[in-house]
Amino acid sequence: MELFVSFSEIMHFFKRTWIRFLVVVIVFGVACSLLSLKLFHRTYSANSTITLSCDIPEDAGTDYRLQYTNILASRVQTAVAQANTHSLIEKTAEKLGIDSSEIISIAGEQVLSAPVVKITVQTQSAGRAAEISDTAAQILADGIAQQFPSPKLTATLTDKAQPAKASSSKSAVLKAGILGAILGFLIYVIYGLICILGDRSVRNTRFAEEALKIDLLGEIPHSGGREAKEDAFRRIRAAALHKLDNAACIVVESVSDGDEGAETAAGLAVSLARTGKRVLLADGDLREPKFAGMFQLKPKRTFNDVLSGTCGLTDAVAEVKGVPGLSVVCGAKAEESPADLFAKGFANFAVEAKKLCDYLIVYAPSSTRYPDAENLAAASEAVILNVKYGSTSYVALRDALRRTTEAGGNVAGFVVASV
Repeated sequence: MELFVSFSEIMHFFKRTWIRFLVVVIVFGVACSLLSLKLFHRTYSANSTITLSCDIPEDAGTDYRLQYTNILASRVQTAVAQANTHSLIEKTAEKLGIDSSEIISIAGEQVLSAPVVKITVQTQSAGRAAEISDTAAQILADGIAQQFPSPKLTATLTDKAQPAKASSSKSAVLKAGILGAILGFLIYVIYGLICILGDRSVRNTRFAEEALKIDLLGEIPHSGGREAKEDAFRRIRAAALHKLDNAACIVVESVSDGDEGAETAAGLAVSLARTGKRVLLADGDLREPKFAGMFQLKPKRTFNDVLSGTCGLTDAVAEVKGVPGLSVVCGAKAEESPADLFAKGFANFAVEAKKLCDYLIVYAPSSTRYPDAENLAAASEAVILNVKYGSTSYVALRDALRRTTEAGGNVAGFVVASV
């Protein structure tokens, strides 16, 4: 298992999954926009004010005049209290002939220390907001005036409510969509970090190189087109030739299933042939042969026949059109164990092949599942391990290195596909 995660690995993960990333962000944005239409309702408010005053009798004494302020203040507090009761909502709805559920709330408060009460109405109806506010204020004013006949209390609706402007649903939907997209972004970032931190596959190739003391020969890009992949194989070719020195028989070993080892072997063979060398590519997957379909060949004789001694090597060799210098020995599904076939006949095959070509490239299927690669290793001059970025586990690479070395193979390095 890798012990650390670099920023470049995090960026690489999001670059590889940017389509999925974009889909998640869009889905969350659209979902929140639709939910805003269904679940969230816009509210509108309106304000009206009433002013209270008490008449002072002409024959009122000095003490009464001094208490006037306190008397008026108590009336204002009573009005505020009554404004905040549910009964005012019911009375307002009844007078307007509407359902009380249309009125979300009615609240009252004293404006600073003045004998003024502000009525605030909350409703979902923009067109009725001002009407409801003025009606509630008038009902409160009439009720408080009747409640305190002496000294005579006057309550007047002084400031009527301004009509509320209906807001467009588009702005609400847009805001909800933006918030949803941000939520989707954050969720996917967290998901990505969890995936990276919990990933035990080969991602940090330099870490694997240093930990296992094995050379990284190159990386094959996941995207970038044919030219980018051909350039990657040119780099692998240069690194391999330097590392392999005079080795002519090379086994490209898949560490695990689906790691594109056959493509790596074929790409390396084509790249070597383009240097003017004679290259023979042999399909060592005798369970699910790859190269006949890859190069559109229909061989009469196969690798199996050569290994079992039923035909000579030259009878099984097929030239590849369009790639001068490249020949292929195709495989077929074996009736007996492929590992046994390799153990019996591969050493002789390699000797004969070297007489016909400059380089022999043999593909071996998953060493995690099959013992084929170990039975090819000792008779070859070098082994290149192939892993797939983000798929092949670090433990599988370590075990493949150990098994191949123990079988007598000379591991030259490893290649990482689909980076």
